Amino acid sequence: MKMRKLNRLLLLILAFTFSMLLMSAQAFAAPDSLPADIESTATELITLKAPDTESLSTTNKCLPVSATAPQGAVVSLYKYNAASDTYNKVYVDETPMETTVGATMLYASQVELTQGVNKFLIRSELNEATYQVVKFEVNLLNEGFMDKIKSIAGMIFN
Repeated sequence: MKMRKLNRLLLLILAFTFSMLLMSAQAFAAPDSLPADIESTATELITLKAPDTESLSTTNKCLPVSATAPQGAVVSLYKYNAASDTYNKVYVDETPMETTVGATMLYASQVELTQGVNKFLIRSELNEATYQVVKFEVNLLNEGFMDKIKSIAGMIFN
């Protein structure tokens, strides 16, 4: 009998904790889209680690993205949409690439690239009015283009 009461109590605590987590995640969710000319309202809320430059070219179709942010900050990844001139939150399997940073103060994700220039924005917020944005772009080159460059370089240096 006591075990049954203890199980009910634990289940109630678990349900309460889970519902509070869901409510807090919904309350602090970042906007789904941002204007292209958005500016930060704060500094030192995010440091982009990968990619390590604001502009790069690659033949890898998957791009790892990592950053450091203060514990409790909500970090979201956005991709630029030229048709609407906005940055839209990136979703994978209907789940936004957004997380609340934990004690490790690390954010990590991976995003699929499309051929050509891909513009991204990573946003870290403590609340709706306190956030920092960092923009970066990645040019996805096709493998044939890189093969031509290697061939030309080989002819020049051999």
